Amino acid sequence: MADNRLQRARTEYILSLSHDGYMPREAAKLTLIVVDDDLDIRRAVGRSLRSHGHEVFLFESGEECLAQDRDADCAIVDIGLPGVNGLEMEQQLRKRGRAIPVVFITAHDDLATRACLRTPMPVLRKPLEERDLLAAIEQATAASL
Repeated sequence: MADNRLQRARTEYILSLSHDGYMPREAAKLTLIVVDDDLDIRRAVGRSLRSHGHEVFLFESGEECLAQDRDADCAIVDIGLPGVNGLEMEQQLRKRGRAIPVVFITAHDDLATRACLRTPMPVLRKPLEERDLLAAIEQATAASL
């Protein structure tokens, strides 16, 4: 079901003229998961993504997210989570047959560097820029098609 939504999102592009020129905008909303132990970041990212029409589910930890086993088009995951960290969470999802595209986020340069070496998924440094986050979600979901 998530794959169908992704396919529709990719085929229903609308071109809108922005100050930088033509910029694609998805017509279909995505179901997104945000996992971050920082309540302020979790809420801010959730608000931002919802303002773009996406359905968003927020989780405080990797364990909580894995226990919910929620279907999604993409997950935005803090690498430095206590307990099951972001990279371990992605591995566990894959082992369960849930190959959800992931955008990794972190406030730590060393974790960002290690993540870039271990995964082809986008890695963003906090504080997040909305435009960069949306572009990373687009990149991650396009790579999964």
